[in-house]
Amino acid sequence: MNKTLFRQVTMLTGDDLQVQHGDLLIEDGIIKKIGTVSAAEAEDAVEFARGEHYVLVPGYINTHTHVAMSVLRDYGGDMPLDVWLNQYIWPAEAKLTDDDVYWGSCLGMLEMIASGTTCLVDMYDHCDAIAEAISDGGMRAILSRGSVGMNDPEGRGIAENDAVYARWHGAEDDRIRVWYGPHAPNTCPGDYIQEMAQHARERGTGVHIHVAETKGEWEWCQSTHGMTPVGWLESLGVLDVPTLAAHSVWLDDADIAIYAKHGVAAAHNPISNLKLASGVCRVEDLQHAGVTVGLGTDGSSSNNIMSMHRELQVAALIHKIRNYDAQAVGARDALKLATIEGAKAIRWQDAIGSIAEGKKADLTLYELDAPWNVPHHDVVSNLAYAAQQSDIDSVFVQGECLYKHGDYTTFDKERILAEAETRAKRLIQ
Repeated sequence: MNKTLFRQVTMLTGDDLQVQHGDLLIEDGIIKKIGTVSAAEAEDAVEFARGEHYVLVPGYINTHTHVAMSVLRDYGGDMPLDVWLNQYIWPAEAKLTDDDVYWGSCLGMLEMIASGTTCLVDMYDHCDAIAEAISDGGMRAILSRGSVGMNDPEGRGIAENDAVYARWHGAEDDRIRVWYGPHAPNTCPGDYIQEMAQHARERGTGVHIHVAETKGEWEWCQSTHGMTPVGWLESLGVLDVPTLAAHSVWLDDADIAIYAKHGVAAAHNPISNLKLASGVCRVEDLQHAGVTVGLGTDGSSSNNIMSMHRELQVAALIHKIRNYDAQAVGARDALKLATIEGAKAIRWQDAIGSIAEGKKADLTLYELDAPWNVPHHDVVSNLAYAAQQSDIDSVFVQGECLYKHGDYTTFDKERILAEAETRAKRLIQ
């Protein structure tokens, strides 16, 4: 039996992230007890941390990313989305090999783990290579084969998504799950999206798709179909499948009502949407309508780092100025976007997303003893506005420590950096 103990630490517990001081015991990857752990219960446990300046939060859930794009970081910067994709990203991605994607995924996971992320929701090609990297690194993930249907008349992307599902869904003690990934309404024909949704429906899984990311997409859909991207997706009959709609920036009230009607969840990507000048997601309006909203980074070539710590801090700021309301998306709200709301968005809240007895021990440990974290009037506010990523001490997935006191335990950092640098240079020649 593998047991890890935290003594008299600060914790954000339950779905509401309530501040609690006490002990936490992990047993065989599960949170066994929160509160006071007796000497008998702690027998044979390894004490990992002690003291209220240590803060345990649920591991962050990155609800939208393209992990292997880390090898394209800083390439084609300061461009609008259509130029960035067509002239820079897609030509470079056409050169990718499985090995490129494996090492790019490892590099991306180095970033994410150090920022407190325990679970990622990815959309990309070469999914077997990504799954191998997830398996080796110990993170939790939902993978989908991102497919640009307008360039795939034979349905190769759909067949590959089927194969990835067959090989990886439920693998690694259910650390890896597989959804389906039609790229976007403006890059996939309607029948292509319908077929992908049907494959997901038959397998009892979900669909991960970019929706209403830019004004250009919205205008194209209006001129082509006479309706918004969301309205068009509803007309296709595909929203009965669990759907994660990445970005969801250009939504009107009717679109939000459609999300609420069908249980569509949104993945909010504030930094990517700022950098690409796409706009700002209507998070509060979505939530008021009963729509679940998670938080994501997008890929590191449009962000440019996949730091959920930084993402939640921007999320806690940007909506205040958008709404001219200092109480819009407060500190606790932003942390919930990164944790329990993300878990709900991917239908995994029964096992992850909050610190509760019986849930998987996916945890991020901060050490808040630096000058910018003192005094500790409000630890939730501390995390959302003051703490730095460097304050993250350790990260656990299913009780396994992937990042221990600032050092990686499952990855060879130096080799990953070298491999990624070499491959990145070849891709943009």
